[in-house]
Amino acid sequence: MGFCAISFSSAGTANAKGVSNINDSNITIQLYDVVSQVLAYHPSIKEAKLNRPIADANLMASRGAFDPSIAFVRGDNISTKDNQYQSQSVDLNVPLYTGGNIKLGNRNYVGSYFSETGNNYIETEIPLLKNLITDYRRTTLAKAKINLGMGEAYRDQMINDVMYAVVLTYSEWFLAYESAIRVGEVAALAKQRQLGLRKLLISGAGNAVDTMETFVQWQQYEAKRRLYEWKTEKQRLMLSMYLWDENGNPVEPAIQSMPSRLGMDWIDSLVQEAHNSLFSRDSTPIIQPSIQMSRIKLQSSKLDFQLAKNQMLPNLDLKYRYYQPGNLSNPNPININETYGFGLSFQTGLFLRQQRGQYNMMKFGIAQQELNLKNKLRNYQVKSDALYKEYAIISEQSKQWNSVAENQWKLYSMEKQRLEAGDVNFFILNTREIRLLDAQLTALDYGFQRQESGINYLYYLGWLRMR
Repeated sequence: MGFCAISFSSAGTANAKGVSNINDSNITIQLYDVVSQVLAYHPSIKEAKLNRPIADANLMASRGAFDPSIAFVRGDNISTKDNQYQSQSVDLNVPLYTGGNIKLGNRNYVGSYFSETGNNYIETEIPLLKNLITDYRRTTLAKAKINLGMGEAYRDQMINDVMYAVVLTYSEWFLAYESAIRVGEVAALAKQRQLGLRKLLISGAGNAVDTMETFVQWQQYEAKRRLYEWKTEKQRLMLSMYLWDENGNPVEPAIQSMPSRLGMDWIDSLVQEAHNSLFSRDSTPIIQPSIQMSRIKLQSSKLDFQLAKNQMLPNLDLKYRYYQPGNLSNPNPININETYGFGLSFQTGLFLRQQRGQYNMMKFGIAQQELNLKNKLRNYQVKSDALYKEYAIISEQSKQWNSVAENQWKLYSMEKQRLEAGDVNFFILNTREIRLLDAQLTALDYGFQRQESGINYLYYLGWLRMR
C-alpha cells in the first residue's frame, strides 16, 4: 500500500481525489493533498531521489577501472646528422577482471639508423599470490555495487524523516482546528444563554449571580477559543515549511484553509498494514533504513578486510612476452626470428607491520560493527513491539473518551431540556457544560495521541517512506 497509490496532478495534489490546489482559498486540505505535494516538490525529497543516480554514477566510475586504454605516440629524433629516425607506436592495454593485464602493441622505426623496422608484441602479467583473489579495483567495484543499496537506504531515510515531520504537523493542525471548533460551539451556547439571562435580569425576573457566573464562564471559553485559533494559525504556518510548487517556489495554505478528518484514518490503516507485514511470511520484512545502512556498511568493511588480507601476501607475478617482427625492407635473420619468454617476479616486505596493523584494525572494526548491528536488531524488535502496544492502548483510550464525550453531550442535552421546561439549576447546567467541553477536548487529545503514536510507530519502522 503506502504512498504508491497517490498520483500527482500538475498542481501537486492527488488527482484521484479531485481536490483543488493546496494554496487556493476557502478549501479543505486533506492529508492526501499535503503528502502528494510534499512527495512531488519538496527539495529534500528531490535531493533524496538523487542518491540512486549518484550511486549509479559511482558504479560506472568503478567499472571504468577495467576499461581498455589505447595510446598512440609518434615522434622524430634528430640527435646527429647520421642518426635521424621517426618512431611510431600504438599500445592497447586491457585490464583483466581476474587481476593483471594484457598489453598489445605495434612499434615502427624509420630513418637513417633504422632503414625500416617494426614489431608486434603481446605482454601479459598475471598475479599468483597478492591481487589474485581480489585487488583494489575489484574491491572498489564490489563496494560500488552494494552501495546502490546504500543510496536507496539514504533516500528512504531522508523521505521517512520529511514525511514524519509533515504528517505530525498536519495532525497537530487538525487537533488545534477541531479544538477551536469545540470550544467555539460551547462558547456560542454560553453566550446565547448569558444574553437570555441578562434580559431576564433587566426585566427583574433573573438572578444576578447566575448571570455573572454564565458571563465569566463565557469569558473563559472565549479565551480558550482564541488560544486554539492561534494554535491553528501557527500549525498552518508550520505546515507551509514543507510545501513547494512545481517551479520550486514555496507555497502557503491560504488563511481560510482548513484541515480535514478525511484521510486521517489512513494513518490507522497504514499502522495495521505495517504490523501485519512484520508477522507475514509472504511479505518483504520491514527493515529500518538505518539498519539497512548498517548492514551495507558491514558488507563494505568485509570487502576492505578481504583486501587487507590480500595485501599481506607477497607479490608473485607470472609474466609472458611475445614479439613478432614486422615487414623489413632489409631483412636481417636476427630480426626475423620470433621471440617470447616467461618470467616470475617476487617481492615482499620483511616485517609487514603496516599490513598487519591494518588487518587487525579492520578485523576488530568488523567485530564492533557486528555487535552494533546485533544490538540494533534486538532494539528494533523490542521497540517496534512496544510502540505498537502503546498505539493499541491509546487507541482503546481514545474510543473510551469518545464515548465519555458522547455521554456528556447527552447529559448536557437533558439539562437543556429541563431549562426549556423551566426546571433548571444554572450551577448544574454550567457544570455540565464545563465537563462536556473538557470531555470533548480530552477525546480530541487522545485522538491526536493515537495518531501521534501511530506516526511514531511507522517512522521507527521506516514505513513513512515512498514505497
